[in-house]
Amino acid sequence: MNKGLDVVVLAAGKGTRMRSRRPKVLHPLGGQPVLEHVLRAAEALSPQRIAVVVGHGGEDVQATFSGRALTFVDQGEPLGTGHALLAAREAVTAETLLVLPGDVPLLTSHALERLVTEHVRQQVDVSFLTFSPQEPGRYGRVVREEGRVTRIVEAADATVEERSINEVNSGIFCLRNTPALWEHLAGLSTSNAQGEYYLTDLVPAAQGRCHGVPWPYPDQLRGINDRRELALCEAMLQQRLLANLMEAGVTIINPGDTYVELDVTVGEDTILWPGTLLRGLTRIGRDCTVGPHSELVDTQLANGVWVRFSSLEGAWVGPEARIGPFAHLRPGARIGARARVGNFVEIKEASLGEAAKAGHLAYIGDADIGPGANIGAGTVTCNFDGRRKHRTTIGEGAFVGTHASLVAPVSIGAHAVVAAGSVITEDVPPYALALGRSRQVVKHDWVRGREEP
Repeated sequence: MNKGLDVVVLAAGKGTRMRSRRPKVLHPLGGQPVLEHVLRAAEALSPQRIAVVVGHGGEDVQATFSGRALTFVDQGEPLGTGHALLAAREAVTAETLLVLPGDVPLLTSHALERLVTEHVRQQVDVSFLTFSPQEPGRYGRVVREEGRVTRIVEAADATVEERSINEVNSGIFCLRNTPALWEHLAGLSTSNAQGEYYLTDLVPAAQGRCHGVPWPYPDQLRGINDRRELALCEAMLQQRLLANLMEAGVTIINPGDTYVELDVTVGEDTILWPGTLLRGLTRIGRDCTVGPHSELVDTQLANGVWVRFSSLEGAWVGPEARIGPFAHLRPGARIGARARVGNFVEIKEASLGEAAKAGHLAYIGDADIGPGANIGAGTVTCNFDGRRKHRTTIGEGAFVGTHASLVAPVSIGAHAVVAAGSVITEDVPPYALALGRSRQVVKHDWVRGREEP
């Protein structure tokens, strides 16, 4: 823990341009709220405390991050960034304060480490990261005289000449926590185009004890104000995540048509085909092949698994198993090593043993299937009686014929055979043959008797 550092994250903005009832910092990016990305970058510095200033939708923000070691501060009426930091006065005690916007999700811990290091080295009161985007647009311009920062001018207040400045303020500050800091914040003026208390007004108040730290990667400091910028950040995040996977030995056939979320891991020599979506806490082993057109959510694949044209959620798949095409594994599905799940098979809260097969057109719910068992096409485990779920057990090496209905609770013994078309309502002993269908009746010439004269 860095006892000399506290972090304040400003997350009270309404995000009006998002045109959403959801707080801006809770919009998803790479499978996580925008604010989650900022918090992870801050936590990497091991600060003594992280205070999050909330306002609009503050209850939702607190509920989303209730399990984290965070201090939440309610700004009340949002009156600008300076007012937001002032609201956190009682929540921070460290000598150095790192102040972050809550809507800069591509921020890295390396950028923050650089800022804090420079701030301490320069022994100044105010430091902040600057960058030079191709289009400065809405960002505040950094005004320097003989190389030293003298002030930051918000775009709405800037003159034509000032708008031509390419170096801009990131909104990421490092401050010396002194009584003078809070006095300056309490005395800020609203005489600007927005009628707000600007945190940037601390720069001239520092009277030269200020340092602008250029950061060479503008995209890492990009903020989000609307859905278009959210999409741009998502695209940049995907490039970063996919590049990391490829550097780690994963083959991605078409990165432009592959989507991975922040916490996904993939082993080396795995191949991801186009149309692959990897979400949540998905973990993929080595030498797997995933896709084309497959979605895995909170799913684990062991080494050597093959999945294509399929949807898996909350599933576990053993080594060298084969899934798809067009299989649907729902939460609680556990597929054994070298097992086979084929076309239009749905599995939910069920285990398929080692080398077992469910080749096509079957529903397996609330069941335990033994090693080497075969589930015929059209087989259904009838697990729901309208009020409760019941389990089906199928033993090792059992053979269930086509279009069988297994009415749970029921057990099929090891190496037993269930004849095609059977409705099974009672347990079947090991090595037995079970038939549960009506006898076929053939009425000869029946059609002739119905023909018109």
